[in-house]
Amino acid sequence: MTATASLMMTDLPVQNRRDSALLSQFDDLFQDFIIKGGPLPQEYGVLNRAIRHLGDAVRAGVVAHGDLLAYVQHLSKQELAGTMQAEAMERKYGYSGDFEIIDHIYTRKICANPKLRLWDLFFHSQAAPVAVRNRKAYFQDLMQSHLAARQGTDRMTVLNVASGPGRDMREFFLENQTAPVSMDCVDMDARAIAYATQLCEPWLDRITFHHRNVLRFIPTRGYDLVWSAGLFDYLSDKLFVHLLSTLIKVTKPGGEVVIGNFSDFNPSRDFMELLGHWQLHHRSRETLMALTAQAGLSPNQVRLFWEPEGVNYFLHIRL
Repeated sequence: MTATASLMMTDLPVQNRRDSALLSQFDDLFQDFIIKGGPLPQEYGVLNRAIRHLGDAVRAGVVAHGDLLAYVQHLSKQELAGTMQAEAMERKYGYSGDFEIIDHIYTRKICANPKLRLWDLFFHSQAAPVAVRNRKAYFQDLMQSHLAARQGTDRMTVLNVASGPGRDMREFFLENQTAPVSMDCVDMDARAIAYATQLCEPWLDRITFHHRNVLRFIPTRGYDLVWSAGLFDYLSDKLFVHLLSTLIKVTKPGGEVVIGNFSDFNPSRDFMELLGHWQLHHRSRETLMALTAQAGLSPNQVRLFWEPEGVNYFLHIRL
């Protein structure tokens, strides 16, 4: 254990001495990897198992979550500055999963310091970042299927809820320069809108951004497709039902609402929550279907799919 980390441990209250021992064991392993410059792919399993053991200890009440959080924050800042790990813990914009982090996951950002690149490769290999990247491909396929079904009818209207960095839209329009599509995008973070506006600048004649809280404002025109990939798993069940009910009302008859939510199968959940300070409402298929029923939908209106990792569920709701 490093001298600084050791000092942190000895400062813990007496009742947390067992925390200190477990964190000390983890720190010994982590410091070995730091000395080596990070884990190699064949070593990912060792580090992931250690993280899961920490998660088990937190859930069992053996390790206090606050103590672990303080340790990881210190470690990330002191040893891993410039990596995705440190960026996630920093919460630069005040929340986990901000638009910049999401875009850095989309683009597989690697630290400029070659001595730290292995840590970013490890980060991007986790199931959750892979699932986030899969959302872009899912959006492309969804858009293509809707356009094909329309067969040259009027312009397709899309509502993108919590539109974030806009990378999915950019990639769609790059591949479909003349697609008859009009998109409304709502995001409560003005910085995300500024970022997405720059990224999607060539297509601003077809993309309109609204800087609003989607729980209080939805554009009122009808939409052929409503898409929300990364918002609903931040919402309580009550807000989930409320927002879904609102989105249904602005979807045209025959249109579709597609919303993403992290599933209860997420092998990297401990990595996200303990090393990334990134908490979501992971939901099962049964829970998601029950929430759609609370929003007034019948089972024959709802289908549930998932991306290749099985980590992100997608509810498809036909109106």
